[in-house]
Amino acid sequence: MKSTGINRLAVLTVAIMCGLAVCAMPTKEELVQAQKLVQDLTADDVRALNAGTKKPGEVAAAQLAMADEAETEAGKYLLLQGAFKLYARSADYDAAADALARMRKEIADLPPEVVVELVNGEMRRVAADKAPKVLAIFRDAQRTIRCRKELEAAESAAKARPGNAAAQRRLAECHAGLGDWAKALEIFAKAGDEAAKYELDPSSAKGFDALKAANYWWDYAAKDDEPFKVHAAVLYRKGLADGSISGLRKTLAEKRVKQMESVLPAEGGGSAANVSAAPRGGSQLYCVVDLSGGPNASKYPVSYLAAEPKGGWTDVYKTTKLVLRRIEPGKFMMDGKYEVTLTRAFYIGVFEVTQKQYKLVTGANPSESKGDMRPVENISWNEIRGDDSIYNWPASPKVDSSTFIGKIQARTGLNFDLPTEAQWEYACRAGTTSKYNNGGDTENDLKVLARFVFNQKGRGNKESDADLVRHVPDGKGGYSEGHTVVGSYLQNAWELYDMHGNVSEWCLDRCRDRMTNLSDGVTDPVGPASGEFRVKRGGGWRNSTNPCTSCFRSFDYASYVNNYLGFRLARTLSE
Repeated sequence: MKSTGINRLAVLTVAIMCGLAVCAMPTKEELVQAQKLVQDLTADDVRALNAGTKKPGEVAAAQLAMADEAETEAGKYLLLQGAFKLYARSADYDAAADALARMRKEIADLPPEVVVELVNGEMRRVAADKAPKVLAIFRDAQRTIRCRKELEAAESAAKARPGNAAAQRRLAECHAGLGDWAKALEIFAKAGDEAAKYELDPSSAKGFDALKAANYWWDYAAKDDEPFKVHAAVLYRKGLADGSISGLRKTLAEKRVKQMESVLPAEGGGSAANVSAAPRGGSQLYCVVDLSGGPNASKYPVSYLAAEPKGGWTDVYKTTKLVLRRIEPGKFMMDGKYEVTLTRAFYIGVFEVTQKQYKLVTGANPSESKGDMRPVENISWNEIRGDDSIYNWPASPKVDSSTFIGKIQARTGLNFDLPTEAQWEYACRAGTTSKYNNGGDTENDLKVLARFVFNQKGRGNKESDADLVRHVPDGKGGYSEGHTVVGSYLQNAWELYDMHGNVSEWCLDRCRDRMTNLSDGVTDPVGPASGEFRVKRGGGWRNSTNPCTSCFRSFDYASYVNNYLGFRLARTLSE
């Protein structure tokens, strides 16, 4: 096999590893073993890259997808480094930053020296303004190396002079530089800094508020002030989100947040203000499964897109290709009452699974009202993933190989499934807290979002059929009776269609009844271990307004079928 970027990557990686004492990183032997697997998996893409039939970004995206499924840390390490190098060489620096950030997050105890070596090797001549995100990670790695070296001396000085504020602050600066702001604030408070006292206990620091604390850290004089400006920007952002900063102070806060946006951490979920940007994913924002091989295919190719195609989601994405959007983790108020935290990114279908897509996978179309681009319906939970009494999620993630989910898993090698109920509602809301995901609460708000009982021909009880056309914004679905072409109504803020109406959608979760499933303060809920029913969400064309809201929960036996009940696909990413 020809020498490739992957081969050169292995040489560099082993050289780095031999020069560093690294805890929990892949060993040289593990890297050698993983290298052969990576070569085999990437051989076709590398040949296409060398032949010029594939672009570096396409090959890098494929490597990132493989990294999602990597069973060993060594394999993931090689694939993520390879993706970073390819993006850097093609000058896609935002995507390179995403790959580098994943390395730091997903590889246990990744040495900052590796990050510095890698960036120096690939981007030493790149101007700072062209790659601010990569260079922010680079500076952070350099800072970590420096602060680790300085920490021991700072600890000794602070211990020797416990009453010396300057010595204590120097120790706190080292902890801040290492990202340990909890420890830094504790030491700053002991040194007399009122801003730190305020953050630890607002009642103990008279005259301080979030804005004053933010201003203090922004102006803090340190040898390396970036960690302090980042911390200040986080406080500014919080004040802007909760409305506590206004007027000219708001203008200044916004300016400073923008100044630090390339190095700011992702915001924690919750309100519409900070969750609306949740689906990131860089070049992997969209996952596309090519079903054109049909029900007898041995493999369905999977590719990734950084953005919606210029021509939009054409009919091919509702028939021979299946598209999902990446959603980043976060917090939200499920049912408007229960705080739920999702810690893992996931993909969820941009559209409900259509009849053509279902037929290409299974060879059958059980739907009562036929139409290639209409949602598949008349389909039970059992038929989608396997007999509930045998394939009994959450006790086991296994699915029946003869079902839609079983076949698409086998032909892609990826863990596609139904969404959990929490994933479904989080994706539906897209940061909103209203009844409907355009921020509205009225029937007219729903009419631009969903096919439901009062906006279809023959069922327009409250207005004439002719008036209903204006409630189908792109006109593709018309206003016939029943469900309609997916994507006929307006999308939500995360560009997902038909989360309200058209057909109700199966979720993974068991359900005992309409109320007792939910609880507060839970993380990554998967539903109860027992219960007669499975959850349905979103409402359908036969429903009125209330069942189509973001939070309405319904349920049925896993064997239940009806012409207003379908599903959309999801895929949860590894931690």
